[in-house]
Amino acid sequence: MIRSPNPERAVALYAGRLGLSLRLDRTEPEWGVRLLFFRCGDLIIEVAHDLKGGIGDGPDRLWGLSWRVPDIAMAHARLRAARVDVSDLRVGRRPHTRVFTARSHTAGAPTLMIGPDPQSRTLAEVSGSA
Repeated sequence: MIRSPNPERAVALYAGRLGLSLRLDRTEPEWGVRLLFFRCGDLIIEVAHDLKGGIGDGPDRLWGLSWRVPDIAMAHARLRAARVDVSDLRVGRRPHTRVFTARSHTAGAPTLMIGPDPQSRTLAEVSGSA
């Protein structure tokens, strides 16, 4: 995940210059953010722009990492057993997902784990494979 003060410049760089596929450009006023999703193979680069901050000339900066896991409860339990400081499981912003944050062992990079919510849909449905 990357924070950018200039979303149009981000599109020009990541899609135009680096050739990544822009898959989604979505503004979420209730969250105060414009989100851009670029794909390169299985890698998704999420770029977030703070709407209240306006357009600026500052650099893009790393905001954090997110990892998709097939079984969110199992990943949560495994990391907790390994003494990684993790948040409680919570509902994700993406429909039919649950998430948790790893708060230690991340070399200072904010780290989110995201997985399917087994209460709502199957992994194949969430990942688009169905």
